[in-house]
Amino acid sequence: MTKSFNYHLNGTGWAEVYFASDTQYIRFEVSYLSDPLPDLFEGLYRLDNNKSNEEKIHFAEEPGEHSLVILRQDRDMIKIEIYWSDEWEDVSTKETRCEKKLVYADTDTIKNIIMVICKGIDRLLERLTVTEYKEKWHMFDFPTDRYRKLRELLN
Repeated sequence: MTKSFNYHLNGTGWAEVYFASDTQYIRFEVSYLSDPLPDLFEGLYRLDNNKSNEEKIHFAEEPGEHSLVILRQDRDMIKIEIYWSDEWEDVSTKETRCEKKLVYADTDTIKNIIMVICKGIDRLLERLTVTEYKEKWHMFDFPTDRYRKLRELLN
């Protein structure tokens, strides 16, 4: 079960992402060449509302990427997998041509992962205003509307 998530902007156009459970953790960097937060928020929203059974969020690095895959196992349970590849996946097609290595795997409830992600994002927003986020993240605004929609699921 996921215990911690952190998303920290650590320089212009760079962020550090952290996932942890009771038995494992993963930390990796992500570049502004992707904008994973809106995809993460929307994907979790879609899973919680039964509009999807699988979501994939890409975290581009330079070079390579981590891909977060969230798979519905049953009504409430999900499987979380994070893969590493030294190449970017072509997101315009559904085909995966690059070799991926599984680097993190966990099971969780959809409600718990949403709560943990929101706690991590709340910590991010305690450190930065949305204007400061835009300045540091470079090309993308903070996805306020998508985050608000996701947070509403916790009420």
